[in-house]
Amino acid sequence: MSLVQSLSICARITLDLHSLNNEGTEGNQQQTRMVHIIDQRGQRAVVNAVSGDMFKHILVGHLVPQLEAEQQPLSEPARRYDPDRITADAQFLEVVRHYEGPNSGLLTEILTRCSLTDLAGALFVDEALPRKSCIEFGWVVGLPADGDGKPVTTTEQYFHVKYASERGGAAGGETTVGKQPIFHRPASSGIYALVCDLDLYRIGLNDITRAYVVARPDRERRAKALLHALAATLVKPEGAQRNTQNPHIVACEGIVATSATSLPAPTVSPLNDKYADEMEAVAGVLNRISPNGVETKRFTTLAGGVQILADVAAQLQLPGD
Repeated sequence: MSLVQSLSICARITLDLHSLNNEGTEGNQQQTRMVHIIDQRGQRAVVNAVSGDMFKHILVGHLVPQLEAEQQPLSEPARRYDPDRITADAQFLEVVRHYEGPNSGLLTEILTRCSLTDLAGALFVDEALPRKSCIEFGWVVGLPADGDGKPVTTTEQYFHVKYASERGGAAGGETTVGKQPIFHRPASSGIYALVCDLDLYRIGLNDITRAYVVARPDRERRAKALLHALAATLVKPEGAQRNTQNPHIVACEGIVATSATSLPAPTVSPLNDKYADEMEAVAGVLNRISPNGVETKRFTTLAGGVQILADVAAQLQLPGD
């Protein structure tokens, strides 16, 4: 067994012809999500990106069945993927209505009643009681250019027509356009930089009392489910428009870091060509502070990345009793 307190993954994923995250529609044209960045050369660039909110939503979609498989408790809203999770649960709200103790006791109720809220977080507005997520995603950002300065991420608009089984053909009658409205839909292709942190030590930890309120075997089952869900997110990123624009996952390479101490698993953005070298260098510095605390493993294929996450999940040991 290997003690792991935190884990990070930084990767470059090549996705072709996807439309995972859009900003809305103007008229009959769907607008893709674009962000302004400063690249590794200090130049401003505008690139396609998928929000961290979308990738966390994707992960939660994979996480719920994994938690069910590990026989971890879930509130009814969490089972149906309600983003409010336990704070929308009628049974929990009844407990709150009669509760007279400190907020730390309510937080314990949250962590023991709903494993998804424990991992993915929620805000109980009425009691001003937050549960910070153990999962952190950055924007998944398209690389603006390769090492030679050539563009590597692009977005194009494609013409679509809604199919109608009956069309008007007579002059002056019902037009094809009337029956078959036209619209323009974006599709983006490129190499995308992904950054994700998992604070595994916080699973089952009451943030107010700083005491673990979930037994370690169950915390480790929750961590295992989370790592499997992260692997599934890489294999199948379930965003928008997948019914007709299922992304082509062409390549995936990156690096996974784990930390056995309170020092965090390092991250360096894959927008930097030397991100893996930098992460290994940072790990070396951290290991001089706390010997053998941080470990890094590179992967050059999607299968390799999934294998590393599966191995960590199989050998995982969390801190605490």
